[in-house]
Amino acid sequence: MEMLSWMKKVDGDMSKMDLLNIIDNMHEVINALLEKNNENEEFIKELKEILNQK
Repeated sequence: MEMLSWMKKVDGDMSKMDLLNIIDNMHEVINALLEKNNENEEFIKELKEILNQK
């Protein structure tokens, strides 16, 4: 719960659903970034293999 302490600073007028939507959106962004990072790591690995063959 410490990681969610930032929520205490959010305007008290926001509903729980608004906060859940924000968290859901953040989760989607984080997942997309992790997927892109994995793709980039695979690409780098392939490039290193090509360089090592030469």
